[in-house]
Amino acid sequence: MKLSSERKSSLERRARETRDAHERLRICVILASDEGMSVELIAQAHRISVASVYRYLAEYEKEKKTVHDPRGGSESKLNLEQAQELLNHLERFTYLHVKEICKYVQDAYGIHYSVSGMTGWLHEHNFVYKEPIKVPGKLDPQKQEEFIKKYEELKANLPENEEIVFLDAVHPEFQSQAVCGWIKKGEIKTLPTTNRQDRLHFIGAINLSNMKVEVQEYSTINGESTIDFLKALEISSTASRIHVICDNGRSNKNKALQEYLKTSKIEIHYLPPYSPNLNPIERLWKVMREKKTYNKCYENFKVFTTAIHDFFFEDIPKTTDLLKKRINDNFQTIELNSVRLASI
Repeated sequence: MKLSSERKSSLERRARETRDAHERLRICVILASDEGMSVELIAQAHRISVASVYRYLAEYEKEKKTVHDPRGGSESKLNLEQAQELLNHLERFTYLHVKEICKYVQDAYGIHYSVSGMTGWLHEHNFVYKEPIKVPGKLDPQKQEEFIKKYEELKANLPENEEIVFLDAVHPEFQSQAVCGWIKKGEIKTLPTTNRQDRLHFIGAINLSNMKVEVQEYSTINGESTIDFLKALEISSTASRIHVICDNGRSNKNKALQEYLKTSKIEIHYLPPYSPNLNPIERLWKVMREKKTYNKCYENFKVFTTAIHDFFFEDIPKTTDLLKKRINDNFQTIELNSVRLASI
């Protein structure tokens, strides 16, 4: 079976658009076979049986079939119009319990679902039980879009003897940070915690064009330490002008700093409020945590300090290729889609 380019494009589009997980699976099997993947490898990749792969391929070749046959029981209770109305309702309103959705369906359509039956229906239509993503209440997507536009203009028109760096402070804590990892089902793993809450304080800046990173440690982060860091940045750079992009924190926005900038080759561009997603150096801090703090408990603060220093002053120059893969200015703005609980 060889798909025409038009048919293949149609199937790929359908795989992206469908809300039916089973239909997506069948289409992926068909496309994988068309691209030369063996039946055994397709079965292994999708965690299905070899027999299922053969059946999906045979049914498509014979009937152009890409969807499962309708099941009996709860899935067939709602007609297509009712199902679409329910999907629209569930996209607008969030329910905390499946039994509440069952009641809504009973009241709206006079159709009874068991909790297990409705749970299955929800999974079939790509609903999962998860928390909404927390975002700052004052986040402004429009201001983020405006910043990105200005940044792209700055980068596009940047003279050869000028550079752009992203600046931020980070405060690694001497405290165990538990994060998810793959653990065998039924097995419990533990992570010791520390009693002390000591922290280190660093200011850093990164130039995305060459992945050059400047970092300095301070006893505290304030206007004075920020000015000291910017002076060091000026000394280490051969650029005639340094465009520094940073947040609106007090250490980055005060009278002493504004006075210093009058005679400096540094020009500061402030991010929109509550926009860490627009500062690529945040990804460097994440790499630091992955390497040095996640799921780790250090014997004492001295050992912890050594590990953090090793990352900033020894490891970074050796991981330029990794940083290029992880850190960039392909910004993703946050679209507000506020959760709305259904009235019970």
